[in-house]
Amino acid sequence: MIVKEHHPARSSDPLQRAGDAAEAQMAHYLKRAFGDDSGIHVFHNLRFEHEGEVAQIDHLVLHRAGMIIVESKSVTSAVRINDRDEWARQWNGRWQGMASPVLQARRQAELLRSFMQAHKEGLRNKILLGLKQGGFKAFMIDVVVAISDQGLVECREGRPEVRKADQVPDRVRELMTEHSKLAHPFSRDKRSEQWGFNLASEEFARISAFLRAKHQEVKPVRCAGEEDPASSVLPAPKAVAPTHFPPSLAPSRAVSPSAVRVQCGKCQGQDVEIKFGHTYYLKCRQCDGNTPIKLTCPRCQGLQRTRKSGRQFFAECAPCQTSSLYFTNPT
Repeated sequence: MIVKEHHPARSSDPLQRAGDAAEAQMAHYLKRAFGDDSGIHVFHNLRFEHEGEVAQIDHLVLHRAGMIIVESKSVTSAVRINDRDEWARQWNGRWQGMASPVLQARRQAELLRSFMQAHKEGLRNKILLGLKQGGFKAFMIDVVVAISDQGLVECREGRPEVRKADQVPDRVRELMTEHSKLAHPFSRDKRSEQWGFNLASEEFARISAFLRAKHQEVKPVRCAGEEDPASSVLPAPKAVAPTHFPPSLAPSRAVSPSAVRVQCGKCQGQDVEIKFGHTYYLKCRQCDGNTPIKLTCPRCQGLQRTRKSGRQFFAECAPCQTSSLYFTNPT
């Protein structure tokens, strides 16, 4: 059952249009596979905000025992994944590094879980004979990256989280079967001790309605000459096409990082280092305090994402295609 239809953003940007085409292709496959099943709810282009962060999910499949996030990638040539899970794309016969869409989807999954957990009282029933409020910490959320049909995927070993678009529905069915087995009260899978449960029918309905109601359309922002850009904070550019900064190289269109204040939010000290938990944050080596990192693009005023390369950290804006070094971790 399609709860939220796919609506491509209006844009004159060829990269955005290519990304929209990949999403439309994936939406077609999901509708053909699950459009008539009332026990499976599908959301396209779901966007929500939580604790100052934004998630824009290409496709979300909800069923009684879990969720699957599908991240669409437009690939006209080939992508390559090495043994360290590093991604590269081929463009004009050359290979260029790119951000991992698998990690991107997992970040979206983390934010989605946190978002639902923050509203658990209104979404879940009481459990353990009414003694405890149900939540989402053990709810299964998996990810799949969908490579458009015309693209090729090169990797040495099987990667179940990466599929061609036409293979995604079968992978989603496999994951739903796995979720249901983990949720079974007599499951023999050791993971079932910490993961897996079935939503009650009323919980399923509440969650579906909640996600549909919390969707927020992106606000039009003029950026880098675009007429109607569709931007999001967490994802990298939708289309796998050339950018002006291969991730493994220095940026070619960098912006000044002078606006970034890298200091402890508690003691204002500058003896800090960047660490990663659910997101990147500053760890003070003087007072041991933690400070969240919020980066704003000086061009479009949108939020930027952090990219790590060794000890260096870059602030990157996907819509503006800019990257700038703003901090280097101490040795």
